[in-house]
Amino acid sequence: MRPSTPFFPGVSRILFGRAPSRHSSPLSQSRSKVDALCLRQLGVLLGDWLPGLIASFKPKEGDNSRERIYTLSVTFWAFLSQVLDPGGSCLRAVCRLKSLMCSHRQELPEEDTAAYCRARARLPIKLLVRASRELARRLCAGSSGSKDPRRIVVMDGTGITLPDTPANREAYAYGPSQKPGCGFPLMKLVGLFDLSTGAWLATVKRGRRIHDSTMAWRLLKHLRAGDILVADRGFCSYAFIAVLKQRGIDVVMRMHHSRQCDLRKGRRLGKSDSVQRWSKPQRIGKSAATVHFKDLPPQLEVRVTRFDVSIKAHRTRQIWLVSTLLDAGQWSSSAIASLYLRRWQVELFFADIKTTMGMDMLRTRSPHMVARELLMHMIAYNVVRLMMARAQPLRELGSSGVLSFKGSRDRLDQWQWCLWSASSARQSRMRLTEMLQSIADDPLLERPHRREPRCKKRRPKNYQLMSKPRHEMSETPHRAQRQIRKKDAA
Repeated sequence: MRPSTPFFPGVSRILFGRAPSRHSSPLSQSRSKVDALCLRQLGVLLGDWLPGLIASFKPKEGDNSRERIYTLSVTFWAFLSQVLDPGGSCLRAVCRLKSLMCSHRQELPEEDTAAYCRARARLPIKLLVRASRELARRLCAGSSGSKDPRRIVVMDGTGITLPDTPANREAYAYGPSQKPGCGFPLMKLVGLFDLSTGAWLATVKRGRRIHDSTMAWRLLKHLRAGDILVADRGFCSYAFIAVLKQRGIDVVMRMHHSRQCDLRKGRRLGKSDSVQRWSKPQRIGKSAATVHFKDLPPQLEVRVTRFDVSIKAHRTRQIWLVSTLLDAGQWSSSAIASLYLRRWQVELFFADIKTTMGMDMLRTRSPHMVARELLMHMIAYNVVRLMMARAQPLRELGSSGVLSFKGSRDRLDQWQWCLWSASSARQSRMRLTEMLQSIADDPLLERPHRREPRCKKRRPKNYQLMSKPRHEMSETPHRAQRQIRKKDAA
């Protein structure tokens, strides 16, 4: 009788020419049950496409060669629940998995985060990228209530901080005013969002100090003909607008500060509205280095519009816009102005991502894990947006306001255990419907033109700033202690 090695099937395959029977391993049975349980829960929440996508990814030679509790589906489920949990740690993710297995009377793993962290590092990047893109595609395809006949996308950049580790410092740079050892590495991001659904379509990241307009060229492949791109003045360049126009993509942007604003030129369409021709520049900027200069058209026809802002909450009173929507009958100057004012939604999208979901500072301590954590945050953000889109038809007729992202995220976080602990797929779907109804019954009332001054009411602690590395830093005594010392000296 040949011996079996259930924990090392690769060794048995080499020695005996066949894999051992999985029915002889209790861990195999528990592993398969937990794997099927997590796939079922993910399928109820997101759809049948995700379990099929996870099942299509086979581990590489050497990865998952042993029989582990943290399979690909279990690790994906635990990582997603951790990101959806505000301030969730690896220990909380492991405890959540342990409580799930306990509720279904499965063999409990040890509360050791090392195995879970190693399993997160084995998650394929391609799996996370495909899951993020497919989730965004399905979210945009399911938005039947959009009033926009064409897809309107918005683009903007931001920055997030990373843990100050040697590996992150080597791949990502400090801020412009930070000394080595006194700050945190900074990751630059440029995100592309769907304006009607809020779906996070794509993003590009860089570790070095670089302008957003240079990074934006890598997002062109995610745009399609017929889209309308809304962006601020940092992306307004001749080369960028010309390439987008060649691909059938219209733009609405704010005029770059280096261009002269003059409505006396060109063909007049109305008050403060004209069509002008821009000439090809003598040389191309560094941000458009990927575009061949000779392929650009010699002239570019654009529409220049000026409108006044009478809203008290706005600091700018006069805005100059550049667009390629030349048909004045279909797009009036007021419609273009209203479309650009919706660009502010991208700032709210980033506020939801960085503040509500806690992505302002990532937690992983190596660049390859930073990439995985960023992709999982994209997936979790789109999951919340998907729940909001599903809850929208459940609202009462005539109800005002919009659904709150934070309220939806909080409900999803509180209903996690109720969803995961369901004993069957039918019970999970019933509980999911109850959660969506709870999201739909709590709208966020719109308060247009509300003034929010950029100030802080809560006073920070009076601590000195870290101006030197930790081993060179000397702490200055608190002013109360200095006063006591002065009295003692007197």
